[in-house]
Amino acid sequence: MKLTVLVALLATGLVTGQEQKHLTTAPLEGGREVRMAANDIVRMGQYPSTIHLKGAVEIRTPACLPVGKNRKLLCDGVMILRADEATFHEDSGQIEAQGAVTVVPLFHEHANVR
Repeated sequence: MKLTVLVALLATGLVTGQEQKHLTTAPLEGGREVRMAANDIVRMGQYPSTIHLKGAVEIRTPACLPVGKNRKLLCDGVMILRADEATFHEDSGQIEAQGAVTVVPLFHEHANVR
């Protein structure tokens, strides 16, 4: 049991003290802010490019649906993808995930109310 917990903590970087890197971008198609975090993030050139993420990857994209007669986009919450590794394509917003992958299709981030 202790070994399993240690392996899980090492995988997330909590025991090694490895800080996650963060990046915010917007795909050309859609233009909504996409937030990313991972142990290692490498951008392959100038915007729009391909971004490689490795280690405890988390990508948060807006959850938007066309509504009404005019099909206006209504954005409410985010989709959260977690994976061991991922590649994000800024030109299309496409995500390729590898390893242990989970998706939370709709998560509402609550603002602090004072």
